[in-house]
Amino acid sequence: MFAKATSSFVKQIESSGDLIPVHSLNDSDKLQLLNLVTKRRKGWFWQKPKYYPSTFTLQDILMGDSSIKPAVTESDFLKYEGKFGDNVEAGTEAEIANLSFSLEGQDSVALESSFGNLKKQEIDLSQLLKIAEKRPLNLDHPFVQQTREKREVLCVVNEKIITSQKCSISEHLQIEEKCGGALGLKTKILKVSANDDGTISKDTEVVLEIPPRTVIAYGVTELFINQHGQFELCLLSEKSGGFDKVLLGKNKKEFSVCTSLTCVDGEHKHQQCMMNVPSETSLSVLKPAIEEAQQQLQPFCELSEDKCQQLFKYYCEFLYHEDVITLLENVLDKLSSEEHPNLIGLQELEATEAQNVKDMLHILGYTCPNEGGSSENKDIARSELFTAAFYLFSALDALSEESLAVLGICCEIQILPTLLYLINNIPDDGMLPADNPDLLLLKEEDHFYVTQRLFALSNICLEKKESFIHVVTGNQPGMLPVCLCIVLQGFAILSGIRRDA
Repeated sequence: MFAKATSSFVKQIESSGDLIPVHSLNDSDKLQLLNLVTKRRKGWFWQKPKYYPSTFTLQDILMGDSSIKPAVTESDFLKYEGKFGDNVEAGTEAEIANLSFSLEGQDSVALESSFGNLKKQEIDLSQLLKIAEKRPLNLDHPFVQQTREKREVLCVVNEKIITSQKCSISEHLQIEEKCGGALGLKTKILKVSANDDGTISKDTEVVLEIPPRTVIAYGVTELFINQHGQFELCLLSEKSGGFDKVLLGKNKKEFSVCTSLTCVDGEHKHQQCMMNVPSETSLSVLKPAIEEAQQQLQPFCELSEDKCQQLFKYYCEFLYHEDVITLLENVLDKLSSEEHPNLIGLQELEATEAQNVKDMLHILGYTCPNEGGSSENKDIARSELFTAAFYLFSALDALSEESLAVLGICCEIQILPTLLYLINNIPDDGMLPADNPDLLLLKEEDHFYVTQRLFALSNICLEKKESFIHVVTGNQPGMLPVCLCIVLQGFAILSGIRRDA
């Protein structure tokens, strides 16, 4: 819940800025000014970089013993508050992703979202620049060595946004919301309340209390480190941090995915792997990405049918828990790299959700340490399975919360075979006969509607034109069509639609 609330906050106030949402309450204490954060570059081409706070400070890795104390300023940032509808009983119209739809229902939860008066703390970068000119880093420090070995980027926290009063975060289930017809849409609504008097209204089963001075977002400055330990502060967006090539030595195998759509000049260049899906084009353009997805997900085909069905059940369950998807993506990222995962986030989940996560990891071959198992993973086949699961969760994490909920409906009404056929069999003109036997379910208004809505949320346009169904990418679709394709390929294998993929 905390990660969902902070991510929503950052999206609302600075969707394209430099602020990074804090994903765990446990990280708040690690995000003091001048603390070090490592940045892991994206693995799959649709991913954003990952940031991992540490307990080390810049002082810890500098040569010399004298302390550094650049000036710190604290100022009022903003008051974050929003109020939404209460007890919606009448129908209302809305438009999302260029698709109009109607919502009808009752018993909706009243919302008040507020972190209250927020404060901003930041350090004087000009003073930090003077320090960088005089004192090199200790390249033999274990934290620096491990960061270099992993080819991550060292960053220093230069600003943070903190609460000034006690807050509570609670989660509510919105009931009986209908979309387009008789299909119900289960959604979780987050309620964030700032409490001046320190009281917490416990009107739901799950309430997370946030103390004053909690960090909810932060900013970093990347460091570029040369072979002698001198470092530069990367103050401009076009300047990237990292280690000098001399320090990195021989090339290490990079974890990346390239297809003919993602390669540059025929070379697999990690930094330049970018998906550029053209606008208003047949989905046939995605065939290379689909073939790549089928290859990456092949380890699922080696599992028994029973294990696949269990995994599919958990994937469907997690569609309504965006925070669980993010947590599992991070855990599987570590496991696929044969590293020890951070499981602290399990403590912030409901007991049932936490157990489901443990059960799913157990099916994949990892037993959580508190269950008496070992966290070591040296089985090559198991590592490939972790990578396949990470690949699928990363694609899910790229989809919006509403996309996940609508995908959940698709699983419940069992139209995955139809969705898979649409994705995999579109000709170059984007037209399919409406009487195609594989598309019969789309003759039902509710089924066509929910499919159209799912596609629209992934920047894909689905229309009925006389006796044909027309499917093309939207305007500047980005990477969402690819992510949806990957998810559908994975769900098809796990559910048994195509075990021969």
